[in-house]
Amino acid sequence: MTICHDLFTEYHTTIYLTSDKKEELRKSRNAIREKIRKYFKDELQLTVPKFYGQGSYMMNTTIVPIDGEYDVDDGVYLEHLKSKDEEDWSTPTKVHNWIVNAVKGHTSTPPEDKNTCVRVIYKANYHVDLPIYVMKGDHPKLAHKSEGWIDSDPKKLTKWFNDEVSSKGDQLKRVVRYLKGWKDFKEGDTKLPSGMVLTILAANHFVSDHPNDDDKAFIETVRAIKKELDESFSLVRPVFPDEELINDWSETKKNNFLNKLDSLIKKGDQAIAESDKTSASKKWITVFGSRFPEYEAPDSEAKAVFKSTAPAILGNHGRSA
Repeated sequence: MTICHDLFTEYHTTIYLTSDKKEELRKSRNAIREKIRKYFKDELQLTVPKFYGQGSYMMNTTIVPIDGEYDVDDGVYLEHLKSKDEEDWSTPTKVHNWIVNAVKGHTSTPPEDKNTCVRVIYKANYHVDLPIYVMKGDHPKLAHKSEGWIDSDPKKLTKWFNDEVSSKGDQLKRVVRYLKGWKDFKEGDTKLPSGMVLTILAANHFVSDHPNDDDKAFIETVRAIKKELDESFSLVRPVFPDEELINDWSETKKNNFLNKLDSLIKKGDQAIAESDKTSASKKWITVFGSRFPEYEAPDSEAKAVFKSTAPAILGNHGRSA
């Protein structure tokens, strides 16, 4: 059996978001906030919104993408509608237009107005998504352009995950990042689950029996996820609005995910069963791609292996040398 915890640690360093990049993303987010505040104050003469970060950036599970954009989610909470009844709120399309106009010209690429958010795209391979909410009662409503004002509470999900980490340990965050690294490498034409779905699955089925072995913790968590989904292909958001997240997938999408999990488990088991660390690392590379390090034995170790495997040599005296 070969444990590659040190190689997982090295891989984690490669995919982990550096403090410099976090600061760059934070500054961009804050600059957008200022643009929106100014627009509401000067152009709309409305109470400025409040902002709450959400998603993987706030959970600290964002990874460096292989070939794609960093994604930052920043919720815009409209303060001036809080005191009104919902039937008197502006339409989701109208509030989206406010945010589009507020950030227009902020970057050289025009903002994208999506159903669930307004996206601001930066040339430096990242974007900021701006979902828009009104906090009414105990939970906010999201401005969805095609579905209207719908229930959503991303702050609750962030708190839930951070509570899971507090009780289960930081290894859970690393396992989530490994899952995202696997998704990033393996995802092709057939899409794998969102980072949010993978995060909830990992937290629900985290195996804490291997605190000093990230490779075993990772593969045992994946095994627990696969076992549960084989029995019941369902995942309910653990906080309000308690919605089902995956059971409406097509059979093709379900089978693709289950087959990829099965392949991941087999390759992970084979890597751990290897007696040679270089061979084990090569199997992990088929899981994560070339960002995962290939193990190279130190010279002293290589010489020791050579000596132990070399055949006996007969000397002139007729005895083994």
